[in-house]
Amino acid sequence: MTQFPPSAGTLSDEERRHFREQGYLVRRILDEAGVARYVAAVEEARRERADTQRMSNLQFLQPGKAIRSIQDVICNEDILAVCRGLLGEGIIVDGASLFHAEAGVDYRQGWHRDVLQVPDDQVDPNWFSEHYHYNYVQMNLPLTVDGCLWIVPGSHRRPLNAAERAVFGNTEKMAPVNAAELDEGVQLVLQPGEAVFYNNYAVHRGYGGVLKDRRITIHLGFHSTEHDPTCHFGVLDHTEYTLEYLSSLQPCVREALRAHLVERARHPEVNVFHAYHQQFLKGEFKTT
Repeated sequence: MTQFPPSAGTLSDEERRHFREQGYLVRRILDEAGVARYVAAVEEARRERADTQRMSNLQFLQPGKAIRSIQDVICNEDILAVCRGLLGEGIIVDGASLFHAEAGVDYRQGWHRDVLQVPDDQVDPNWFSEHYHYNYVQMNLPLTVDGCLWIVPGSHRRPLNAAERAVFGNTEKMAPVNAAELDEGVQLVLQPGEAVFYNNYAVHRGYGGVLKDRRITIHLGFHSTEHDPTCHFGVLDHTEYTLEYLSSLQPCVREALRAHLVERARHPEVNVFHAYHQQFLKGEFKTT
């Protein structure tokens, strides 16, 4: 895993090249105090929830699921600066989940690309090529040591190779959980407060086996207004963002969600993908 210095602000040419070619970038985002603040907020929220037998995927910007004391992470300027360096100006939040599991939870996904929600006949092979303009970035920000993200560097720029095709079979989406390992897969072990920004069209998976320690990781997605959206724009359920709900939020969170609503209105063509996303999130693919 290639790591870069924990500096804030403008990305270096080397960092942009690494993300473009390898499909991921690791940067320090939170200091110890920032990590501790969010851990305390998550622990307080978790005391009110009973699902401890699996990896939870909580959409914390949605009414009814909101964890208000961690929502301001979407306004973190260091995160937004990295996204601007990777995608361009006009960064719009478009995805916010909290991954949480206690030690002892068995967490396994198959290798996949993040097109699981798209019907097979709408998956475009050009999405996985060097010339495709990728206008989306996902980010994992762990609050505990997290080695659950595995990625095949560079796989976002090409079709599945022979080894990947052998485990994926005749689909572009996901290999079985018990499929053979991929020798080119790299485990990204992140320390609390480090973040990995990655291209979700790369072959990757969430995999921890039986967790030895608790996992608390914030997962975000971002889009840039400078370019057309990918099929991932539309993850947030904007239909729930009523004036009453928005007015109850912290100012920076409220403005970020308002910007999301404006951008969604500019791109009605993503409505079909939004519907696919919402259907997928309600089902959530099996992880064990």
